[in-house]
Parts: sequence; structure tokens; C-alpha cells
Amino acid sequence: MLVGAWLSDGCGQLRIEKLRSSHQAAFQKFLGELGRSTTYDYTHFGYEVNPEQATSKVLRDVGTGRVSGYVVLHGTRIIGFGHLDYFSKKEKRHVARLGIVVHQKSQGKGLGKRLLDYMIADAKDKGVEKIWLATYSDNPRALELYRSRGFVVEGIFRKEEKVGRRYRDVVSMALFTGVGRKT
Repeated sequence: MLVGAWLSDGCGQLRIEKLRSSHQAAFQKFLGELGRSTTYDYTHFGYEVNPEQATSKVLRDVGTGRVSGYVVLHGTRIIGFGHLDYFSKKEKRHVARLGIVVHQKSQGKGLGKRLLDYMIADAKDKGVEKIWLATYSDNPRALELYRSRGFVVEGIFRKEEKVGRRYRDVVSMALFTGVGRKT
């Protein structure tokens, strides 16, 4: 069972751990500080993020066990967030949906890779057989991150979203963990 991971960023210690209710204020602040382009690429909460509502929803979902939340901490400040969403339908219990967002000032430093590795290991510990995600075809950094960890494209949904006059293609990707679901 994973309890946390210490990382070094050259400027101090970073830690990845499970999201808890004690992170509420820091998580809300993190969501409020996400820049427009970062939010545009991570639309789990929609294009217009309401930090207070999103924080309440995520913590509620974590509390019910429907979601595993993960944070990257620099001291007490959250600089990254990831989630694995679990399906209640019996036929999909072997699958988890993944999402990651790293604060724009902390991107490009390998934090996404470390967070993703931590989340994959936790999913395997839980017996998840398939990790699924969706990202945008115009987000090459995300595509490269997921490919670097073994995710493969399952399909592309052309013009799936339209923001203003701009269409966005959504890329569905998956990783098969090689483990069987634990009961």
C-alpha cells in the first residue's frame, strides 16, 4: 500500500500523497490559481472552474471511495492533482478513469511523470486492470507524458468539443496494468 513519496525538485522537498479533507483549503487555493490555458487543457471541472464547488465535490467523491485523489505538495502548497475515478457498474469495476493537472508554474519539471507513476502503482495495488483517460489532440505534452508510461490511443473523437468557434479533438488512451481485480 502506498502512503506517500518524497521527491526532490532541486529547490526543496516535494511529496505525493493521497488527497484528504485536511487539504481542503490548499486544494481550493490550487484550483483558484490555475491559469486559463491550464484549465483549458484540464476540463474535469469544466472550462470555468469554481474552486469552492470543485473542492467540495472532489472531497465528497473521495470520501465515498468513488474517487482516489492525489496531490503533489511543495511544503503545504499543492502544485499538482491527480484522480482515479472508479465505476460502480459491475461490468466496469476493473477500469479506472484518470486525470492529472499540474500548476502552470510547476509544469515541465517531471512532476506529472512522478504523479502518474504513483497513481499507476496505486491502481495496480487496488487490482485495476485498465486505466483510461481522455486528453486533447492539441496538447502534445500530455500525449507524450501518457505515451511515455505505456498508454496507447484507443480512439480519436473528432470535433468532440467546441469552445467559442474552435473545435477540439479528444483522444482516448488506455493502459492495461496486467493485474487482476482484487475483491
